[in-house]
Amino acid sequence: MPRRTLALLPLTLAISTAWAADPAAALLDEIVVTGARTVSPLTVTADPQAPRRPVAAADAADFLKTIPGMSSIRKGGASSDPLLRGLGGSRLAVQADGHFLYGGCGGRMDPPTAYIVPSAYDLVEVIKGPQSVKYGMGLVSGAVNFERKTEPFAEAGTRLNLSATGGSFDRNDAWLDATVGSQLGYLRAIGTQAHGGDYKDGNGEKVHSAFDRHSATAIAGFTPDADTTIELSADRSRGEAAYADRSMDGTVFDRDAWGVKAERRNLAPWLTALRAEYGHSYVDHVMDNFSLRPQPGMKMLSNPDRTTDSARVAADLKLASAELTVGADWLQDDHTFRGGVDYASKPRSPDQSFDSVGVFAEGQLPLTASEQLVAGLRHDRVDARYDASNTEQRYNLSSGFMRLESRQGAWTPYVGLGVAQRAPDYWERAKQGGASLKKEGNTELDFGTLYKNGTLEASVSGYLSRVEDFILISSAQPGSSVGGSQGSARNVDARRAGFEADANWRFAPNWHLGATLAYAWGENRTDNKALAQTPPLEGLLTLGWENDRLALAAHLRGVARQGRVAPGQGNIVGTDLGETGGFATVGLKAGYRLNDAILLSAGVDNLFDRAYAEHLSKSGAEITGYDRTWQVNEPGRTLWLQVQGRW
Repeated sequence: MPRRTLALLPLTLAISTAWAADPAAALLDEIVVTGARTVSPLTVTADPQAPRRPVAAADAADFLKTIPGMSSIRKGGASSDPLLRGLGGSRLAVQADGHFLYGGCGGRMDPPTAYIVPSAYDLVEVIKGPQSVKYGMGLVSGAVNFERKTEPFAEAGTRLNLSATGGSFDRNDAWLDATVGSQLGYLRAIGTQAHGGDYKDGNGEKVHSAFDRHSATAIAGFTPDADTTIELSADRSRGEAAYADRSMDGTVFDRDAWGVKAERRNLAPWLTALRAEYGHSYVDHVMDNFSLRPQPGMKMLSNPDRTTDSARVAADLKLASAELTVGADWLQDDHTFRGGVDYASKPRSPDQSFDSVGVFAEGQLPLTASEQLVAGLRHDRVDARYDASNTEQRYNLSSGFMRLESRQGAWTPYVGLGVAQRAPDYWERAKQGGASLKKEGNTELDFGTLYKNGTLEASVSGYLSRVEDFILISSAQPGSSVGGSQGSARNVDARRAGFEADANWRFAPNWHLGATLAYAWGENRTDNKALAQTPPLEGLLTLGWENDRLALAAHLRGVARQGRVAPGQGNIVGTDLGETGGFATVGLKAGYRLNDAILLSAGVDNLFDRAYAEHLSKSGAEITGYDRTWQVNEPGRTLWLQVQGRW
């Protein structure tokens, strides 16, 4: 049963649907809550296909912001940029089914999450902090993996999941997930579609934010026996999106990808599993200032693309009482560009490329009946080439962590120390011509506890962090897009701290009370300023009632004022605009299970039509036919209806 969240927050109150004790009512358990649960220390999982509050996510960043500690920077109706504990970009490793995915735009118009449709995956896993080495190099902030797990068939059969959503501002989404298989294997097809028109903010002002997205996935699995799985997959996605924060829109978001995986289990008493996989991803992106908006002046167009290939081998070992995973991974990443309205007839120019190879080991060792040690080490070598100046740099990166976990009755306290290093990324290097930036290193202490006892479940996690040579972006235009050649980058010394808390209390039959709380703090020690782009305190209280067919709920989210800012400083996504005020929003939701297969849910977000913007937001651009705003405002009152079926 998914864990819902609870934490006392004087600024916020939210109410969402509760649990159903009857197993037949399991669908209702997922209707209104965010669906995220802390499954182990510093690891949060969520079901991306479960009905959610608020309205269904347009892309992966929209989905992730409902997880405590995560936020996103809005640019329009889609393609927001995700952050964990106030850090995003290359500090947050984003993977699609175990493979890295990068966007092509120099201004972060297409972050990796813009190409990920959450409902096309089975599980989302979030790792907080540098507390794993299995998700690639440089987990300065953490990692997110959108994963597919196709269950094998014990006998011939079919599975079918589908959903359709309609809502305010011409919002309509649909997805279909169909699988047919037998003991020998399976064939799976997933299709998604998402559309939204320009939404209106709480002031009734139209925001340049329309988008269209659709994707198709095909998976073929071969399972000749219970211990062998070989899988081939292919993905294709297409889309476009209007942006309220800049002078251009994204008119092409094309991604084609394929992958192969092989796994053999139970090879020997000491060799639990052996895995090998390879993935290829190609992103083709076009941005212009005339296709999705009026443009009486000069037409502009840019067409970057990005090719990413990755491979990984790993083995799970059991050595006495210890469990250990060892492996190696490789990545090649090439970026090119061309421009002009006649771009299709022009050759592409190489821009930057990266080659990296890494080795890692991570495992757990029981110390006593109630305590275990979890630890990992990793080393990466990155060769970064900057074609414009014909320069190349090599970075040797080391990462590792050690965490002690204990079980004391209903409590699971833990404390861990982690170190993660990362090389400057494509966007940061573009500002310095590929030179002068040092690798960034985070040393972080993570601590907290999980609690589970009858009707009450809770968790709290805190962190203290020192980031040496933090790569800080400065822009002459606060809040602007800071990709490409705009702005500058330099290394500074930074300190960070914060916490997340969640709990769920089943205080009476059919009643549920819960909430979340998240806070982040940062300081730029070099400039004696606040660390820019740090989100303020926010939380969510929940209360709901349900039986085996009907669920009713209301929720109130609150966000505090943020006065610790550094205008003009930030990251590759954006820079601080200035101080922002707090706000609160209220939502309502209901769910009704027609039968074991069909679930109806409906809701209203931002019930009181509040006009507000998140602290982490971009400044509004001058667009013909739209009012310019200081920040890109969030949607006003939004009504929606969803039907979902599972067979």
